[in-house]
Amino acid sequence: MLINRQPLTDLVYQILVLDGHLAPSLPKSSTVTLAQAGGVHGSVVTVDPRRITVGLDVRPSSLANRQAVMDSLKRRLLRGLLEIETDDLPGRVLRATCDSVTVEFYTGAYANPVIYVGLSFVAPDPSRMDREPLVYGLSTARTACPLGTDTVAPRVWLYGASPSVVNPVIVQRDHTGAEVLRLTLTGTLATNDALVIDCAAQTLDRFVAGVLQTGTAAGLGWLTSGRFPLLDPSDANADAAVWPTLELTSTSGTPTGLVAYHRRW
Repeated sequence: MLINRQPLTDLVYQILVLDGHLAPSLPKSSTVTLAQAGGVHGSVVTVDPRRITVGLDVRPSSLANRQAVMDSLKRRLLRGLLEIETDDLPGRVLRATCDSVTVEFYTGAYANPVIYVGLSFVAPDPSRMDREPLVYGLSTARTACPLGTDTVAPRVWLYGASPSVVNPVIVQRDHTGAEVLRLTLTGTLATNDALVIDCAAQTLDRFVAGVLQTGTAAGLGWLTSGRFPLLDPSDANADAAVWPTLELTSTSGTPTGLVAYHRRW
């Protein structure tokens, strides 16, 4: 087990318990009770936080060293939001906080420096995600976007060119090639211009020669129609490794860009 990319085993003898990190996170719809009728699913969807329990076998060389180990452990745990990675799922991380630390003495109590330390972590977002984002170039050709098991809202960059790119459009297709959505923008991207689209925050920033535009020149004024891309595993055939795709088109010019996202499980 690694916390912020540091293995816990450099502080403790061994990890005896690691529980709660494997169960898949499942969205739950609220139930609305109707008068004189059965309940129906509501419009609110929630996902419970993930709780991870860890048990550590700590075997310091002395009573003084025991406290030194506990001090080091505390410093490692009190860093706010922690990046947790386990050996059985390398490259996939959870972001959690430590909300409980307990210490149990073995037989011999205080005279024996060996102790058992119990840790409890809470991950408000229960999904594991890539440690590093996947980054792919975008063009007029279809770019496949591999996914995990959860939906992903990517960040997309669109670049200007010479001749200028006029009215760029982002097209998303499922694994069969059927169009799922398109985001249509109205404007001209000249050389050194760019658009940055954050699909999670539903924002669009426009840069001209590296300068962020504000007011009426801001990027959201370019929105014409459609939806922000949302990469969903239901649009993929994971068993065959066939994924949803993104492509660019425009009224004129040759659009190019990038897409970046963390896969989620």
